[in-house]
Amino acid sequence: MINRQHYGILVFESSSAASQAEIKMTEKNWSCRLIPIPEQLSAGCGLVLQLSVGDLKEIKTFITKEAISCDGIYEVKVSKERKKTVSPWKQ
Repeated sequence: MINRQHYGILVFESSSAASQAEIKMTEKNWSCRLIPIPEQLSAGCGLVLQLSVGDLKEIKTFITKEAISCDGIYEVKVSKERKKTVSPWKQ
């Protein structure tokens, strides 16, 4: 289950690429879902793949092995005031 207060996101070139990655991730039984891209990253209406932050290391290995093109991996923290902090994920 994904913690909605602290999670990871994968950013893709397009919404369809994010959707295709979601299919591959769910086939491997990772909990994930498509969400709108945080405004801190873009004002557009694209989608990102939300995942458990604890799975990011293993997922990075998987996307590299499967040649899944990803534009970035980020960590998102949501404060009690519902303010989102988005920062590049550091292994």
